[in-house]
Amino acid sequence: MATTTRDKIIELAQEAIASRGYSAFSFRELAAELGIKSASIHYHFPTKTHLGVEVARAYRLRLEGALTQIAEHYLDPHKALDAMIALFRQEAATSQRMTVCTMLAAEIKNLPEEIQREMKTFYALNIGWIEAQLECLDMAKTPEKARQIFALLQGGLIGAKSQNDPGYFDMATAAIAQLLKE
Repeated sequence: MATTTRDKIIELAQEAIASRGYSAFSFRELAAELGIKSASIHYHFPTKTHLGVEVARAYRLRLEGALTQIAEHYLDPHKALDAMIALFRQEAATSQRMTVCTMLAAEIKNLPEEIQREMKTFYALNIGWIEAQLECLDMAKTPEKARQIFALLQGGLIGAKSQNDPGYFDMATAAIAQLLKE
């Protein structure tokens, strides 16, 4: 839960990005929601790029923490992958708004380089984590399968949210189950 003004700004910016995209929010809008002046936001984040990087980083760090907990709790790679899928499934069922990283990915070519780098780190985190689980299973074509699994998770999440149908996500996970059998 956000406690400081800085945290509240990040939280509101995250909601704005997930709802409308990076290009569609402004400091003025965030300031109005918080009941402060835009200058107060600039005190914490000199530019929109600085804020965008912090939002993407905070989002990535939360996921990284969750994946670390999963890896520590589930020593069986199948169960670890199931737990990761459960994280995505929960997100698919919780709201119709997209995730921060889904929206940033959609705008990637128009984002400042600093945010693009943070997005690359986010993708590397996800794919690398999946790849590590697959390596424990001695799977063939591990890097390729890790990317396929992450693509299915993302596609399933986007489809479930855009169609307001969590079952859409389950179709994607059925394809993941097939990949894990190969």
